[in-house]
Amino acid sequence: MESSAISLAPRLLERGAPRQAVIERVAVVLALGLLGALMCVAHISKGGLYFDDWSLLELSRFPPPGGLLHGLWLDYGQRPGQVLYYAAVGQALGAGVGARLALAAVAAVFEACCLYALLRELRLGAPDAFAIAALTLTFPFSDSAWLWGVVSLASLAVAMGLLGVIFALRAFRARGIRALALHGASLALYLASVLSYEVFALAGCFAGLLYVRAAGLRRARGRWALDVLLIVAALLFSRLLLPIDVATPSRMQSLTGAIYHAGLLLGDGARLAGGALLPLRGVSPWVGIALLTSVLVAALVLRALPSTSAPARRALGRWLGVAGAGVLVAIAAWAVYAPASDHYSPMASGTVNRINVLAAIGVVMLVYSCLALIAAMFDALAGRVAAGLCLTVSILALGVAYLSRTTSDARAWDEAAADQRALLATLHSTLPHPGAGATVYVIGAPKTVGAGVPVLDTTLDLTSAIRVSYASPSLTGIPLSGAAAVVCGSADRPTYLVDVGARRAIRLEDRAQCSRAVGAIG
Repeated sequence: MESSAISLAPRLLERGAPRQAVIERVAVVLALGLLGALMCVAHISKGGLYFDDWSLLELSRFPPPGGLLHGLWLDYGQRPGQVLYYAAVGQALGAGVGARLALAAVAAVFEACCLYALLRELRLGAPDAFAIAALTLTFPFSDSAWLWGVVSLASLAVAMGLLGVIFALRAFRARGIRALALHGASLALYLASVLSYEVFALAGCFAGLLYVRAAGLRRARGRWALDVLLIVAALLFSRLLLPIDVATPSRMQSLTGAIYHAGLLLGDGARLAGGALLPLRGVSPWVGIALLTSVLVAALVLRALPSTSAPARRALGRWLGVAGAGVLVAIAAWAVYAPASDHYSPMASGTVNRINVLAAIGVVMLVYSCLALIAAMFDALAGRVAAGLCLTVSILALGVAYLSRTTSDARAWDEAAADQRALLATLHSTLPHPGAGATVYVIGAPKTVGAGVPVLDTTLDLTSAIRVSYASPSLTGIPLSGAAAVVCGSADRPTYLVDVGARRAIRLEDRAQCSRAVGAIG
């Protein structure tokens, strides 16, 4: 059977692969790679480290007595795949900021390629599959996946899940040892994905719907049940049997709190979908929601009319099905966060929009289906050529709008990186030799840029940054909103107050001198 899905490089040279399919795969990989490069190259050169990036770099530079893996296990042990990934990145890339951001960009492109491969495996047309993959890559409401180096793992976890679905679908068409190998590879990818970053967990449990579509319920039900058992077992193992770590969100809300948060996720998710359809500044997402709803209802009504031709009915049914699948993917992606704290919201900006990494696929499928349905209904009025032109122009306009918003977000992240570099440069010029074990209070530095892009705004991040910058693992950095927050007391180790705006550092020798310094600053 002819396969037109993208796969790994060795697969491109598989004996017997149709020449046209090979050309398609190479062209799509190159096109998505070029799009990713155009989108990410400026940030790779201007961006920096943010939040967990600093503590991971500190661990790599100054591993604890038990070694790097031990330190990572204490921080991320409930996600074993995350531990191994961060260890590999730390060893391979060292302090290379650009390399970490380039890795995040490559991971995002790889995810888009895997999405294209899955859509083609499901017999979606090549232009439609490419458009959905490209819009997912440029989706501005999940762009922390490539703007923030540490989140590259989220893109890879989604990619592993998508590859797992592809292998499972191919296994149903294979026989004997090949079928067993494909099923085994699929299950291994699901397991690696969930134990690295569990965003794919619920979506993976719904993959059986695709199995039923491909092979029928009788053949698919055993594999579907095995998927669910494996994913549930992996989650129970990581949450109940592995020790609680420092970084992985382990505290769950009460049932009432989780239900309330689920409602917030659904409401904000609907607003995100509306904003994704009309991503224009100043346009309310409710306008997009109204348009989405109107198009879906109109398509359902038109498909039910006896006067609608069979080809039109099939086209409407196909895109209504894709829209429904997109809604299911988005809900499954967001539902994973329901037991977590309420600050996880699809409408959040900055670092928190990472929760949309998988949901972006579903939202884009819904938005693209809406545009395709408009074109299908327009076809009956103006003809196929005009409808195709309408769809093409709409997709290009949407892509330009996505890239515009993503570029704006990247500028905010680059500005935050520049502020961090300026802050560290000021510390070095005003305090070139703080001494071993010193505590450095920092006042007058920016804390965030835009909506939610951090500038060393926590003690953990500032401490890690100055330890790496000064190459001293015993320093402590404390960002302050005002000098009054300084705790004055007898210092048993060097303590400094650095006013970034005034570019001066004051050593706090004793309580009286500390009080005078605090009073002088503010």
